[in-house]
Amino acid sequence: MLLPCNKYARVGNYFLGNYWRTADKWRKKLGVNIVLGAIDCIPIFCNGEIDAVVLENEMHRVAGCDIYPRYDPEKIRVISEGIYNGLLRIHEQFDKIIVLLNVRLYIEAMKEALTRLPLGIKSKIDFDYIYGYPGKFQRKLILKLKEIRRLGETNK
Repeated sequence: MLLPCNKYARVGNYFLGNYWRTADKWRKKLGVNIVLGAIDCIPIFCNGEIDAVVLENEMHRVAGCDIYPRYDPEKIRVISEGIYNGLLRIHEQFDKIIVLLNVRLYIEAMKEALTRLPLGIKSKIDFDYIYGYPGKFQRKLILKLKEIRRLGETNK
């Protein structure tokens, strides 16, 4: 499950952020075996990578840098390219990739990346978003984890 990055990227620990804490708490509570990751512009703008996907075991890639993903139409294309490359890099590790975002810049970049991904990868992706609204986003995150649990139970 890919979530938006947060300000704790600079210390290399997204889990200190509210959405990540919530996702971690609920995945444990529900017994859902998922890997968390972030859509983050730090690898692009601080490290010169063209990869905007950072999995939970890769947080060292963003430590020491802090960039707020302020909406700028000029940045959509480069972040889209980073999302595209990141999804190409990780897709073989997962049967399903859930992307849940509430940051406009990342939402628009993800939409663009989806138009270019090969069908085989695109079919693995469940993309959902809410523009802003932290409370609604947090509820959607919990509901998505509960949905994953229900699907896991029906597939047994």
